[in-house]
Amino acid sequence: MLLEVNNLTVKYGEISALKGISLNVKEGELTTLIGANGAGKTTLLKTISGLLHPVSGNIIFNGKDITNTPTDAIVRLGISQCPEGRKVFPRQTIYENLKAGAFVRKDNEVEKDIENFFERFPRLKERRNQKSGSLSGGEQQMLVICRALMARPKLLLLDEPSMGLAPIVVSEVFDIIKELRDSGMTILLIEQNAKQALKIADTGYIIEVGNIVAGDTAAELLKSESVKKAYLGG
Repeated sequence: MLLEVNNLTVKYGEISALKGISLNVKEGELTTLIGANGAGKTTLLKTISGLLHPVSGNIIFNGKDITNTPTDAIVRLGISQCPEGRKVFPRQTIYENLKAGAFVRKDNEVEKDIENFFERFPRLKERRNQKSGSLSGGEQQMLVICRALMARPKLLLLDEPSMGLAPIVVSEVFDIIKELRDSGMTILLIEQNAKQALKIADTGYIIEVGNIVAGDTAAELLKSESVKKAYLGG
């Protein structure tokens, strides 16, 4: 198991955002966590990334307890996050954003990786010297995913990558995520678009008001009548 979250409780003041949740992410698989706004999805990713600290429970990554480890150290261990709302560095160029994603690396293949991403995403290549704040939402999402991958992570955390995008762009973003999964990348995907997420995931969990209420293979969750009724529009 690459990532284990064990009985994790996280509070904002007196309010419990996560209430003793547990989940696992297997190496080489795409695991999705679905739930409504305010259910605790982003809180979980921020806690895994070290941006929030739990009051109890622990997080094991690649056999190491990373609970309360500083965020930069977590990135060095192999976890990269694409934040909700894209969060490009708007005044920096596309090239500069990608270079920033490699801040933990000491090897000499950073430029090679940047060129590989430019070949994969010609729209980014055409605008490599353009300020990233001027990009469309879909282009920004591509950039943020590439920036996270510049750290060469073992685990990629994706927080609502389809949020606020046009349907045709959503489809393109999910194609990119599926391509990453097929290449062997381990992914924890947070998504409100439950049907799309479950279609490309190996495993799924459902979170409601800080509690994990279901966990199974994505195929089984897609067939579940209660899941269909609550999350899949039918």
